[in-house]
Amino acid sequence: MAKSKSGGTRTFIRGRVGSDVYSVGRDAKGKKQQVVRSLAESVANPQTQAQMKGRMIMSTIAQALAVLRPICDHSFDNVVGARANLAEFVSRNYGLIKADVNANPVSGNKFGLVPWGGKGAKQGAYVISAGNAVIPSAMILNQAAGALTITLPSDNITMAGLKAALGMSSEEYFTMVGLAADGEAAYERFRINSTIADATAITADNVAGMFAVEGNVTAVVTLASNVISLTISAIADCCAVIISKKSAGKFIHNDAVLGSGTDFNYPADTALPTYPVGAQNYLNGGDIFGLTERGIDADSNPNNGGGDQPVTPTTYALTITPSGGGSVVVKDASNNTIASGASVAAGSVVSVEITPESGKEGRATINGTSVSLTQSGGKYVGQFNMPAQASNLNVNTAYDNSGSGGGGLDMGG
Repeated sequence: MAKSKSGGTRTFIRGRVGSDVYSVGRDAKGKKQQVVRSLAESVANPQTQAQMKGRMIMSTIAQALAVLRPICDHSFDNVVGARANLAEFVSRNYGLIKADVNANPVSGNKFGLVPWGGKGAKQGAYVISAGNAVIPSAMILNQAAGALTITLPSDNITMAGLKAALGMSSEEYFTMVGLAADGEAAYERFRINSTIADATAITADNVAGMFAVEGNVTAVVTLASNVISLTISAIADCCAVIISKKSAGKFIHNDAVLGSGTDFNYPADTALPTYPVGAQNYLNGGDIFGLTERGIDADSNPNNGGGDQPVTPTTYALTITPSGGGSVVVKDASNNTIASGASVAAGSVVSVEITPESGKEGRATINGTSVSLTQSGGKYVGQFNMPAQASNLNVNTAYDNSGSGGGGLDMGG
């Protein structure tokens, strides 16, 4: 509640009544104000294939990041902090997915795609760690089987032989990690068991006890002759191993890519999703790739085969006005930066990245209604559908951790 000009207490309401949505926004001076907007009841949604691909790429990387977070929040050398590491994951892999989608539209691709709004990570050749560590020559990863082998000296099948093969101390470790076909990540970390004496002989019965482990799955550990095998069958075809070594008091890692050299083929006839608004979801039910964009064919059949209806979208000038400190970057669905004053198509997809001043937070509203932003590496990011009518986009970045200042990110007309 807030005081009115007459000195009384003003009550703000939130929620939806019929087609009207009530929310609380802020005016230019940062004071709270009631905001009411009406929902569009019949809106054409003429999305292009480029916009749809952009949405699916963002959805794909978000789902992968969600399940791989326990690994990728600390796996990039010289990147400090969980948020910064997660941002590094997004930065490295977004371009890889986009390039792969464009180069391999129907087969031979290295990434599966998640429809916009879909759940569950798809298997793909994600970069999950990078650094200066080197995988020991005694260690071989068989991605097809989801198995890692460690070859011990044939004359020293003991704990001392294991340490020699790995070249690791008891505080250093290695991790088997991968994406399963059901969209879940599986991993297990292995450390040399510091409680086992060096002279202890390794046998088929005690080999599993040579390691101290942690993770969300249990690897099968076996010994055959002088070769130890660690297998996580659920991540076959899409797995990697990450070495974590100490150097100058810090952990360093090796370069690791999931599913390196493996194709994850998505079908060419997968339906291209659009937002379920209005009567003209032109691409619904069409192929994702390989189509010529066209309108009405010789038989007067609109959108035959899933191609785009020819439309000329309304455009308006994008005005970016940062305030309250920090910076704002706005990009289109193809990840191109949109400059202030540039023309933007009504209904198009844009992403917003806010880098606030230290210790402050980013906020966002569209026509006075708060929207969700994701924190990543000290930044606040989100993706939005621009209004489907001519309107200027005003971006303000005002931050106040106490909740009493600034208007956030205002996307209004």
